[in-house]
Amino acid sequence: MQCDVLQWRPTRRYALWHDRADYHFLTEPGDQQRYWQSVGEHLQPGGHVIIATFAMDRPRMCSGLPVQRYDHDELGAAMGTGFTVVATDREIHVTPTGGEQPFIWVVAVKE
Repeated sequence: MQCDVLQWRPTRRYALWHDRADYHFLTEPGDQQRYWQSVGEHLQPGGHVIIATFAMDRPRMCSGLPVQRYDHDELGAAMGTGFTVVATDREIHVTPTGGEQPFIWVVAVKE
């Protein structure tokens, strides 16, 4: 499936929402809020969200586009009420050209 995550309206709820490197391209607060509203609406109670974004020590641009950078606490807070963070991690992703990109990971459960 390929779509704009801000326009996508699934017809069911999911047990798992996994996002690796999409959310950090949402730099407008309204878009970020719509994203988490959609996650909340389409993730079943007790379901998990796993999300990875660029860490704070990552450059402010990726592929010529601006990105939002996070630390674990900021990303957990961005989820809003209704989610409980249960795990965090940090990863240094090595690109095919040998560049390093610091990512943070957050796992949360929908209440």
